[in-house]
This record gives sequence, structure tokens and C-alpha cells, in this order.
Amino acid sequence: FGPEVLQFICGTSSSIEQLPDGMEQVDVIVSQWMGYFLMYEARLDEVLQARQRWLKPDGLMFPDRAKLYLALMEDLDYKQHHFDYFDNVWGFDFTAMKEAAHGEPVVHAVDQGSLLSSSACVLDLDLKSCSAEDCFALASGFQVTCQRHGYLNGALCWFEISFNACHKPISFSTGPESLLTCWKQTAFFFKGEPVAVRGGDRVQGMVAVKRLVEGRRHLDIKFAIKVNSSNQAIHYF
Repeated sequence: FGPEVLQFICGTSSSIEQLPDGMEQVDVIVSQWMGYFLMYEARLDEVLQARQRWLKPDGLMFPDRAKLYLALMEDLDYKQHHFDYFDNVWGFDFTAMKEAAHGEPVVHAVDQGSLLSSSACVLDLDLKSCSAEDCFALASGFQVTCQRHGYLNGALCWFEISFNACHKPISFSTGPESLLTCWKQTAFFFKGEPVAVRGGDRVQGMVAVKRLVEGRRHLDIKFAIKVNSSNQAIHYF
């Protein structure tokens, strides 16, 4: 192979106690750590631990950047079939189930036509320098503008992954305008009656993400939404 040999080490920071053959550092870390909503079932902790333990100061991360986006959506059909459905289940009133159903995010392939607003980036991770807290203790404000008349059913999130350290930078998106991926998009349906919006309406909000127990994959997510001058609405997932 000549004087320069590529050596691959497969594993995680928790499964590798030390590097082989007396190696102390690596030149490149390649990982597929992303989960639904970027953070669900994500393995970011292990990637960052490997970075801290073994990556050379001038080493490369692939991917090296991740961005999480949010937009407002209208999906009356999904709402009717999966939430309003509980109003009459074979003649029985199951409305008590609605609140629990609204508390769970939905991994769902959403049509681009369901988007109500512009999108906003609520998280921008530089994998060479970020910490786990940047991701799992997130509190980010945003403002979007409604692009058409409709009814606000919830928020839709997706992410973009970039490989900027390549000789030719490349990226891919899991958004509704892109080719469908295994991650699809993550929809957060708000409980209560949907708010009517018009094109040009400004919506201010905040999204907060908290991992209560380190090492666990459960996330607590909070949305605060305010349309124009209306009262702020809070939604928990």
C-alpha cells in the first residue's frame, strides 16, 4: 500500500476502550448519528465523546454540520382521521383519548402543500465545536410569516445535513420539498381548535427541547406560539 495506509476503526466511543496499534488520534470521524426530529434516538453523545477523545485538532468530521428547521402546517385530513376520530369510535365517545394523542409527535411524510408559512432555522450545530447541551437543552425563538390562508394545525420539523469538509461540499435535506428519506418529517399537532391565519400573518414562537435523564432517548418538547397580537399558546410533547 505504500507509506500511507488508510486504517478503518469501526465502533462507538463506548465500545472502543483504546485505539489499535498504539494509535492515539484519528484524522476523520464518520458517523450516522441523526434520529427523527434530528434528536430522537440520536447518537450524538457518542460522536462527541469520540471527537473529544481521539480526533486530531485539524481532523475532519463527516458530516460536520446539522440544521433543524421549523414551519407551520395545515393537515386537516390527518387531524380528522387520527384525532377527531376519537369523537365517535363505532358510536362510542373516546374524546378522553385526544389529549394523549396530541402529546405524541408524529413521524409523517407531509406534502409540501401542507406548509402554511415560511421556515426558520431553530438549531445550527457545528459538529467540530458543539456540545450535547446545544442540542438536548435547546431553547430557540423564531418568527415565520404565513404564506396563505389556512388553519394552523401544528408545527413541522425537518433537518439538513452538510458535508462541508469534502473537496466538493454536499448536503441533503429531509424537508417536505426534498426526496423522501427514512427520517421523513416530524409533525407536532397542537391540541384545541385550529387558529385561522391569513397570508402575511406573522407568527412568533419558541421551541424548547430538554432531555431530562442523560443517556435516555426520551425528550420533552415545548412550543410557544403567538399569531399577530393574539394570546400566546403553549403546547407540550
